Amino acid sequence: MWLELGVSVLLLLAVLQSALLLRLWRQSMQLQQRIDLLSHETSQAACTDVPTSMLVTALGRVERQMQQIEQQMQQIEQAPPPPTHQAYELAQQLAREGADLEHLVSRCGLSRDEARLVMQMHPANS
Repeated sequence: MWLELGVSVLLLLAVLQSALLLRLWRQSMQLQQRIDLLSHETSQAACTDVPTSMLVTALGRVERQMQQIEQQMQQIEQAPPPPTHQAYELAQQLAREGADLEHLVSRCGLSRDEARLVMQMHPANS
């Protein structure tokens, strides 16, 4: 009697274990199908992202060009304004009076080359 009862319990446990394994196997198959579906959708999405990647690349180029333009604008804004007509007249007068190169540059806002040219064109009266 105990032997029959023990065999019956073992048989019942084997049946329950088989049912549990069958259920887990079905769940794993469903998960595999979901993975395959997501993988397929992802590969299709990657195919349509080619134009998007091109847009991202183009956007990066445009941003770099904008930065270069902004830097050039800052350099232009920081550059001293060009001398006015009055500054040239003052430089001519100072050159005739014998002012040196540094004096023309600092007082009239001329570049060193402009100051040299003014001094050559309007030599000091001796």
